[in-house]
Amino acid sequence: MGIVLGAGLCASFAILASCSDHHEASPTVKVDTRPFTQGCRGFTTRPGAATIERAYPQVSFEYAVQLVHHPRDAYWYVVEQGGTIRRFADRPDVSESELVVDLRDTVAMLGLEDGLLGLAFDPSFESSGNVIVKYTRKAEETDAAARLAVARLHSDNGGATFEPASLREMLTVARPQTIHHGGPPRFGADGYLYVPVGDGGWDPEMRAQDLSMIEGTVLRLDTSVEPYAVPKDNPFVGTPGARPEIFAYGLRNPFGNTFHPTTHELWVGDVGLATWEEIDRIVPGANYGWPIREGAHCKDGVECDPTGLTDPVHEYLNYGGSAIVVGSIYRGQAFPETRGHLIFGDFVNGRIEELAYDGEKAQAKLLVESGLNITEMTEDANGEILVVELGGRLFRLVPATHVQAVPELLSETGCMDMSNPKVAPRGLMPYEVNMPLWSDGADKYRWMNIPEGTKIKVREDGSWEMPVGTVLVKNFFNHDRPMETRLLVRHEDGEWGGYSYEWDADRKEARLLEGGKAEYFDGLGWSFPSRSMCMSCHNAAAGRTLGLMTPQLNREIEYADGHRENQITELTRAGWFAEPPGDPSTLAKFVAREDTEAPAADWARAYLHSNCSHCHRPGGPGRGTANFTFGATLAETGCGLTPELDPLGIENAEVIAPSSPEGSVLLARVSAIGAARMPPMGTAVVDALAIDHLREWIATTPQCD
Repeated sequence: MGIVLGAGLCASFAILASCSDHHEASPTVKVDTRPFTQGCRGFTTRPGAATIERAYPQVSFEYAVQLVHHPRDAYWYVVEQGGTIRRFADRPDVSESELVVDLRDTVAMLGLEDGLLGLAFDPSFESSGNVIVKYTRKAEETDAAARLAVARLHSDNGGATFEPASLREMLTVARPQTIHHGGPPRFGADGYLYVPVGDGGWDPEMRAQDLSMIEGTVLRLDTSVEPYAVPKDNPFVGTPGARPEIFAYGLRNPFGNTFHPTTHELWVGDVGLATWEEIDRIVPGANYGWPIREGAHCKDGVECDPTGLTDPVHEYLNYGGSAIVVGSIYRGQAFPETRGHLIFGDFVNGRIEELAYDGEKAQAKLLVESGLNITEMTEDANGEILVVELGGRLFRLVPATHVQAVPELLSETGCMDMSNPKVAPRGLMPYEVNMPLWSDGADKYRWMNIPEGTKIKVREDGSWEMPVGTVLVKNFFNHDRPMETRLLVRHEDGEWGGYSYEWDADRKEARLLEGGKAEYFDGLGWSFPSRSMCMSCHNAAAGRTLGLMTPQLNREIEYADGHRENQITELTRAGWFAEPPGDPSTLAKFVAREDTEAPAADWARAYLHSNCSHCHRPGGPGRGTANFTFGATLAETGCGLTPELDPLGIENAEVIAPSSPEGSVLLARVSAIGAARMPPMGTAVVDALAIDHLREWIATTPQCD
């Protein structure tokens, strides 16, 4: 949601009874004569026709990017981005995986999008023992950030192991940045290898429109000879100056891809920049328009000539926080009405949908808001959908059997005293954070609760793991007018869902929104997030709850009865922790936003953690390699780092240029309005206080130690 949310349900996943039994022994407030709330109303699963369940729950992996089945034997192969491939037996009760090859001496995971990117079994595997792998490694050139390679790898034992020494590169290309390498290679029904290649990052030279280069293309190769041959019917064979390997072009980052089982056409999900995600049906010789267009729209709203450009089959707005992942054409039995439809999802927001296409019109339909950072969706032997998340767990898409409707009215949730929405209902725990996410100056009021008999676990990094059954409540006010209430709910499957309620003009009720919308409140433009937008920020890498961590809540606040206490102490007395964090005076503490006398570095680092690190961190969905978590080193934060995206006209730009606010893209993006703005969602008003502190911090940082 792009917000810092609280937590709490009084019971798990039904219409809940009174919370009083849970809180009478250790009430949230010491002197509060109001009646207890009748309990936040939970719901068992996320809305949609489907839900997800763990598949092969006893095995998990690190930075999993692809799941591939052996062409004959009952084994799954998992490609781990760091440079390894593991396999496990295709049995529900499998409890271990085995390493089949370690390529870490060759593969370089230089950034969040580098590393081992894909595996494809050669059609002749049974006789040749060959597979194709795609990866990045260090570049030989001083002016390149990485080198992308497509290579053969050999097995002498049917795929039980692969010999690293057998690796033979067939095609390599220098990459200008460490992003946008495209998705895994796949063999088509024609026996040829199709290799999606991204544009390599920020593309002012329009590489994706240059047929002499392979950036922003799908390549088609004949691998029956070494290193490879070009199929004679490739569309640009014989075209002067063109690379004959190119099958289609004008793509930005063609990541997820699949072949249609009957038409044998390649379908690709092309990751957009700041506005549109698209699905393309790949036609020989077609130009999909990047960077002239994003989706079917002229890039950045600048007038362009669409002549000769191929429209996507489907597109959707990404609100600056999406990355499309195309899965498989559904062939299973669990969803009869979905057969023949394309399954696609989103790496950032976890939304999984189906796309019906009749050759002319395409229509998408939600299946589930999974909340996962999806890297691939593939099908098992029965045609059912398996989902791979970057964190290494595998899931299966199954029908939702007991969906309980989300309450349409906020008054029906039991999470709000409708007569006083600034104050937590009795039995729910109010809280504040030291450094809140900037929300265009809106006032915010937060509270949380957890189910009876559950506890909060404090992780090693100080973030809090909230129990299943948690609901998080946050209210947004423009002066004294309530605008929006957001709930973040941890469902019974352990995953989270976000829900937004818009307050009526008379301020007496708030109503559930099915999607995002924009509104004005007394001159303040306000963006209501969709459910998928909520999970873009509340992603798995960020721990979902964002603001609930010890350094943020290590703060004294005033409770409803007028007494003041440190929140860590109050929650400890209430018995909410599995293991109390300890004496607040000895614990980490973020600078408070209102502490204008604090050192600029401490203020700035706390601000970056609260406003940027939910995306820009290891494993997070943010583009580039900068890590804005509070504990990152200055160099990891981006000091001295060349930006991988548009430098916004700054000459010799760095993410953070020491002693040079004017040379720092970070400051430019926080100061921007529109497509260049960071964070990209939920804010349209510049945070002047943050800009002052960031400028002072950068100006007084002499070097990147």
